[in-house]
Amino acid sequence: MKNIKNLVFAGIIAIGAVAFFTFGRSAATDAEYVYDGEPEIIAATFESAWCSACKILKPRLAKVIPDFADKPVKFVSLDFTFGQRADIEKQAAAEGLADIYPRFEGATGFTLLVDKDTGEIIDSLTVSYDENAMRAAIAQAVAIASQGSPDNE
Repeated sequence: MKNIKNLVFAGIIAIGAVAFFTFGRSAATDAEYVYDGEPEIIAATFESAWCSACKILKPRLAKVIPDFADKPVKFVSLDFTFGQRADIEKQAAAEGLADIYPRFEGATGFTLLVDKDTGEIIDSLTVSYDENAMRAAIAQAVAIASQGSPDNE
């Protein structure tokens, strides 16, 4: 009986989290930023082939990425499948993630939305995000990053 209560409680928490991330965010509009071809947001996915969360996250994210083709978002993958940490660290540094990488090195199953100019993590996409919540979170991150952009001041 205790296991059933725990499962029900976990289900309620999961549903609440999905509802919050789906409906609790406002989407950005095209008028809220000026896109000059340079990314304002780096969406860095920490992944590996053996990560079960990645097997859920990546297909959802793949459906969302085309929606941001003309937006200031750069999607990058930091793949730990073969554990080449020095190579991944170099890639992270090249993408402007040198300060963030050491905190998350080796962890997988999430995408960080990082303000390219400040290096601030604006949000983290996980398996609890459905496609609509991902779209909203990325649009929100673009709106937040663009507020500090010199083009919009």
